[in-house]
Formats: sequence, structure tokens, C-alpha cells
Amino acid sequence: MKAINFNNYKFQISKDGILFWFDKQIAIIADLHLEKGSSFVPSGQFLPPYDSEETLIKLLDIIKKHNIQKVILLGDTFHDKNAVSRMSKRVTSLFEKFIKKYEVIFVLGNHENNMNLENIKFFNEYILDGIHFVHQASKKNVYQISGHYHPVATIRTGSKKITGKCFIQQKYNLILPSFGVYTGGLNIKSRTFKKIFKNEPIIYFLGKRSVYKFPYNFYL
Repeated sequence: MKAINFNNYKFQISKDGILFWFDKQIAIIADLHLEKGSSFVPSGQFLPPYDSEETLIKLLDIIKKHNIQKVILLGDTFHDKNAVSRMSKRVTSLFEKFIKKYEVIFVLGNHENNMNLENIKFFNEYILDGIHFVHQASKKNVYQISGHYHPVATIRTGSKKITGKCFIQQKYNLILPSFGVYTGGLNIKSRTFKKIFKNEPIIYFLGKRSVYKFPYNFYL
């Protein structure tokens, strides 16, 4: 893991894309997009329907290794408003196990508009110790931890290019990568990120074995 400081608090970045706030026994995760695979069926695209199961198994397996009591989900936990109705019995069981074992905070994502789920409350933003947990970063000068953009970065190693998920940090913003197994990514050099950040941000690249911090101009 890579230790970072944000708003004078210590966080740990895992190579799996989870942000840990161990002092408060919190895990922070963005963009699970549960049931994304099954959402393509009406359009005639048949993808293996195991993305939700794989995502939840991976999530539960990682956080059980740490002393976590609360999980903050930064929005787009579900891919669309009908995602829950498409869940298999196995996925439903895993999801229920997850929300029973941990105190789960659901931040509302843009894919979840008009969702109305029993026993689940969505927050437009969740504030803890001066940090705003939101789905999409804003230009407000308040400390924000968010998701939404699914950031990825590309590096060159020898003759090969490697693209991987990453965290993006500047003074007021910390943007997490997507956690769902079927989620794509937006390159950190895109115009979208240039509009958000006035200065070059700090990038934490997620490798298979560790988290790496390279200079911004190192990325392609």
C-alpha cells in the first residue's frame, strides 16, 4: 500500500483500487457498476453474467483482511435503476452479506438517479471530519473524495505500453479509480481532467504488485 496525506489525515491506497482510512476503520470504494454485464442483454449483446459476482467476491475478500467497520461507496454502485432486479441469487446473497457485515454509506451516482431501494439510503454527499465524499468532483474549495471518472494512466516500459487504473490527487480533490470488473477508464491526459485541475496532479499508478508514484510527465 501507499500512504498519502489528504486534509491532514493519513490514508492508504491499495493496489486493488481501495482507499483505506485505518484510523477510522473505513474503506472507500468507487464505481462498482453492479449488473453492468446484464444491462446489455436488451440490445442483443450477451456478455458473461458474472461481473457482479466477481466484483463483490473481490471486494469482500480484500476488506475482510483489515479491521474495517464502515464502507463508503462513492456512487454508481449499481449500473442502472433496474440492476437489483437482475441480480442472481448468488449475487443477491453476496450483496446482503456485505451490507449486513459493514455499515455501508451509499453516495448517489449519476447511474442511480430515480433508484428507490428498500433499506438503502442514498446521500448526495457524505461529510466526515471536513471531507466531502461525493460521486463527481466539483470545483468547490472543499476537500472532496470522489469517483465517477474511472481514471487510468499509461506508462511505457521498454517497447511496451501499459495502461492501468490510478488515483488522482490535488489539494482539494482525491479521485478514485473504478472498482467494478467491467468498468472502462478515462486517461489522465484527457481534456476532462485538464478542466478539473489547474496544476499537474499527483498520480498513483496501480500495478500488479504495488502502487507507484511517477512524475506527471512520465505518463503518456
